[in-house]
Amino acid sequence: MRKSTPLLPRLAALVCAAIFLLFTVPGQAQQQLQLLHSHVRPAIANGQAAPVGLLPPTQRMNLAITLPLRNQAELTSLLERIYDPSSPDYHQFLSVTQFTAEFSPTVQDYQTVVDFARANGFTVTQKPRNRLLIDINGTVAQIENAFHVAMVVYQHPTENRTFYSPDREPSLDLSVPVAHIAGLDNFSIPRPQLKRASAEAPIQSHTGSGPGGAYLGGDMRAAYYGGTALTGSGQSVGLCEFDGYKRLQHVRCDLELCGSVLQRSD
Repeated sequence: MRKSTPLLPRLAALVCAAIFLLFTVPGQAQQQLQLLHSHVRPAIANGQAAPVGLLPPTQRMNLAITLPLRNQAELTSLLERIYDPSSPDYHQFLSVTQFTAEFSPTVQDYQTVVDFARANGFTVTQKPRNRLLIDINGTVAQIENAFHVAMVVYQHPTENRTFYSPDREPSLDLSVPVAHIAGLDNFSIPRPQLKRASAEAPIQSHTGSGPGGAYLGGDMRAAYYGGTALTGSGQSVGLCEFDGYKRLQHVRCDLELCGSVLQRSD
């Protein structure tokens, strides 16, 4: 006849197993989250910016979820061929529609991110046709819940003001890759550099070519084309909008404009 196992050791084993599962299952789930990077400023990471409070949970914020380009290796190769006179693809420029179809996130992936935002309570305010951005609006509480962060107010280390920022890198329960979430901090504030003329201090005439002398159109032409007789006739211009001002990850480039760099003008 088999001897029965004492009750207390069995209960102890069950409790230990439950505790093990309690700590390991959430840890395994956490590992499945997509962890982003470059959202926490060095001043926060190294302790130079001291926390002074939290953003109100009901405060609303505008953010932009930025998605990475697709087929980036092929895009790099294409750009090299387009500007290689010996290549059959030389100056075979793409239209914006072609560029979006080849290199932007797929329609399905883009919709998955839109659905993720709406499922977490955000209002989707804009969906550019290039599928690189999703502009959203939501409360601080929704941001903290969706991205697993705390929105903290810090004392700026070099300026007499506070700023807000996530206390850690955002993580998302989302399989589609995300490049960046713009708008999570206001560490850097854009300041206008416009100088207005007055009777006391009129704008002086400059020849360009540097700080203090201002840059002229001829400086740009000389920098890129060696001072040739280029007039710009028949050329397209791509415009990029930069957010953050100190971070490459904050670049917002609307392919409906930037894609024109690859598009031949009539």
